[in-house]
Amino acid sequence: MDAAELTARIRDLITLARGDGGTTACGEIGRPVTSRDEGTALFSSLQLNARESVSALDNGDYCGDTTGQSASQAIALSEGIRYRVVYSTSIFEHDAHLEATLDAIAQGEEARVSDLVPSRLVIRDRCEALVIAKGYPNVSPLGFHTTHPATVEYLCGLFDAVWARALPVSAPRLDAQAVLSPEQVQLLQYLVLGRTDASIARSLGVSERTVQRQVQAIQHALGAKGRFHLGVCIGEYLAGHDSHQTQQIAVPVTP
Repeated sequence: MDAAELTARIRDLITLARGDGGTTACGEIGRPVTSRDEGTALFSSLQLNARESVSALDNGDYCGDTTGQSASQAIALSEGIRYRVVYSTSIFEHDAHLEATLDAIAQGEEARVSDLVPSRLVIRDRCEALVIAKGYPNVSPLGFHTTHPATVEYLCGLFDAVWARALPVSAPRLDAQAVLSPEQVQLLQYLVLGRTDASIARSLGVSERTVQRQVQAIQHALGAKGRFHLGVCIGEYLAGHDSHQTQQIAVPVTP
């Protein structure tokens, strides 16, 4: 199933909720989110009301704080809530988004990256979900909120499918630390997040040539022959001992 099909199915759910009330034998299928204030409030409440887990897809369509990590997430992580988040590689050209993600990982978030993130999605305890419509906030409705069991189950299945195919980037899986310096491990994380050499250099405060030299050093350390092969090696190292659960993918590192 490709991104277009996943997005179309989410759009169908939003249409159902917007049309005749979206009722079924099990009750209301969900309701549209019609204002930014409502979207922000729901985004926060799902995290603060979580008792076990928050699962999310992040494509960069933000309804909450766009300047750093969400305060709600920091609180939930501090209370031991399990976070699993799949990020679109496209959002990490923005330093604020990158730093917020790395902060969350340091606090215990389990993060993965993928080029298949069809929409912004937040699921609380696998019983309540918020979909932020693609193109937010310049679309109508702005999103879709639901506690309907069948609808939430479908959205959980969507998340699980994307998660299973995404590349892990969380710190505990960085087995490459055995052969790379801490600075090279940080650079490796930036590469997996899809950042260009120029944007990495900007974040680290070094020249682009320095980044390129470090990439070459990482290639040598991991036995990679070229950047495409480096992407394969990165996938193997980052998956660690969970490689039997994660479909390995080649991650071409953008020059």
